[in-house]
Amino acid sequence: MRHETIDLIFDAAVEVFAEYGFERAKVDDIAMKAGIAKGTIYYHFKSKEELFVALMNEGLEKMLDHARTEMEQAEPPREQLRRMLAAQVRFLIGHGTFTKLLLTEVWGSKERQQAFRSRIRQYIDLIEQVLRRGTEQGIFHLTHPNETAASIFGAVGVAVLHTIYRCQDQSEQMEAEIPKIIDTLEHLLFNGITA
Repeated sequence: MRHETIDLIFDAAVEVFAEYGFERAKVDDIAMKAGIAKGTIYYHFKSKEELFVALMNEGLEKMLDHARTEMEQAEPPREQLRRMLAAQVRFLIGHGTFTKLLLTEVWGSKERQQAFRSRIRQYIDLIEQVLRRGTEQGIFHLTHPNETAASIFGAVGVAVLHTIYRCQDQSEQMEAEIPKIIDTLEHLLFNGITA
């Protein structure tokens, strides 16, 4: 029962935080949207900040698991990177409200920054591992794999966020954009922009 209640809280919280932003969101609004008493939220989370951190950590963990699953289905580093990139795009498009929060709200307070750095770092480390393997095998030519991994993570996030805002509330159109985003990012990553 506890997990169902937390899922209700998270579902309501992601909508309220996305609609009002972290600062203006109220626990009362989250409780009302979830159809539970405000005290139930405070039973599970000490504060709005703790709720937000837990919500974002769960989303990032799901995204990381999704990317790992995709990566493990391929062997060569190039294909692993391709699968991770596609998995991140699909996950972020499929969780548009979470994506807006991730890329607009998580950098607010110092506490939030510290809480998310470790999760985002795990994701970037996963990308970096693939880049290093590919470099060792002569597939990639990189001098700064850490910075490249962070750049890939950021490029995917911003490309998806751009699509989410451009296709506002048109989920079919967003779904149709997924192959174009993946193709564009793959081309940029593997071929660059020079002729």
